[in-house]
Amino acid sequence: MTALHELLVQAAARLQAAGVHDEALAEVYTPRGIPLVKRAPALRPIGRAWRLGVVLVSVDGRLFTAAESTRAVEPKWFNHRSSEVEHRRIAQQAAHRGPFAEGDVVNFEVVELALDEASLRAGSGPLSIVDDTIMLRWAGHDLGLTPLDAYLDDRVSLLIGE
Repeated sequence: MTALHELLVQAAARLQAAGVHDEALAEVYTPRGIPLVKRAPALRPIGRAWRLGVVLVSVDGRLFTAAESTRAVEPKWFNHRSSEVEHRRIAQQAAHRGPFAEGDVVNFEVVELALDEASLRAGSGPLSIVDDTIMLRWAGHDLGLTPLDAYLDDRVSLLIGE
């Protein structure tokens, strides 16, 4: 087990021990159906994780980018909808139809981050190595670069209430 993986597993263990509620992870797919009949998108569960700001950490030490999220509840109908509101309603409807508990937060279109040294040194995505320290970019500029271990400790402490 690498030091990075161990750091992520420890963060997840602290959250789990404190009873912090996790959220569902899902992938978007189009169910197979009758030819020429358009099917609504659906959400398939791929795991559970805790949201820690710009990343999600799973119990098994995987790290994901936080992307879109919705709640698994019956969507409401509104008149004069914008395309953004309609997009959110469709996502909420897919979560509600899926195998998620009522009211559960569902994160979808998440991307699992590569945790190997080559990927970290390349700096693709929000993780990079600077002076042998794993850094997380939580904002779009250099001021948003912070050591991952400090970021995780801060976010976990906030959720636990320490």
